[in-house]
Parts: sequence; C-alpha cells; structure tokens
Amino acid sequence: MNYSPFYLSFLWYTILIGDNMEYEYSYKVDDLKCYLKYASKYKFLGRNYEKIIIYRNNDNIARITFKDNKMYLDFKENKISNDDLIIRKESKKIMFDNLSNCESILSFLGYQKDNELIRYRSIYCDDKIKFEIDEYEKPHKELVVSFEGEKEICDKVNIDIQKLNKGEHI
Repeated sequence: MNYSPFYLSFLWYTILIGDNMEYEYSYKVDDLKCYLKYASKYKFLGRNYEKIIIYRNNDNIARITFKDNKMYLDFKENKISNDDLIIRKESKKIMFDNLSNCESILSFLGYQKDNELIRYRSIYCDDKIKFEIDEYEKPHKELVVSFEGEKEICDKVNIDIQKLNKGEHI
C-alpha cells in the first residue's frame, strides 16, 4: 500500500501535536529483588518479550515495537540524558501489520535506523502510575527500573526508590 505525502503529513501532525507529555524516572540497577517486591503493591499486568527497532532524526525517536505478535509504531522527543527524570513529548502507539509500510513512512519522514533492543518487560500499575521493570538482552545485558505517571505520584515513588537504591528498607 502506498501512502500519499498528504496522508503522511497528516499522520505526523496527528500523532505528535498535543500535550502527550511523559514524566518518567528511570534507573539502571544491579539486582531486581527489592524493586520487584516494591512493585508488587501495584497490579501486575504481565511480562512480555519485546523487540524494538530504534530510528532517529534530529529531533525525534521512532520505535517499531514487536510485542505479542503485533507491531506498533510510536514517537518520542530525542532527549537522551543521564538524569533520573526525563520529561518529553511522546505519541500514542499506532498498530501496523506490515513492516515494509512502517519503514517506508519512517524513510519518508527522514528517519534513519539506529539500533535494536531486546528486552523482557514486566508492568505493574494503578490508575496514577505505571511501574516497568526491564531486563535487556540486547544490545547488552542491563536491568532498568522505571515509572511514569502523574508528577506528584512519581515524585513520591521516587523518594522510596531512592531509598531502595541506597540499600535502605521501606
């Protein structure tokens, strides 16, 4: 299927314009045990294998995510930081059924393939926060704990996570 430049521009406008701000704390950790215990107070939504292909242009990141035999495309502002807190715009996910069509759109919009990630993601949440525990296999083994949601709730959770990072009990 070929997409007209008008449709692609409309699609781009639709998914990136708006106040879809992500307020997320993220930490690389050495062990997951205390974080899994902490996350267990939230509802467990599941653990999934995800393959993610990252594309970049100067301003944004595009991700094609393969999860549960489905393929999704989403966009984020290209803010790379070593800070624990990242605030950036993000789009909603669009489901695709054809990788070639998805790559064609990204090429038209000036994105270049960057790298590939493979991870297992466990998700816990309630109505105000989503807690994610990632076990990366590729490009290298890494454990990451992150949480996003309403600013005030995330800031409170971050106080607890800071204590866990220091080896303190909560």
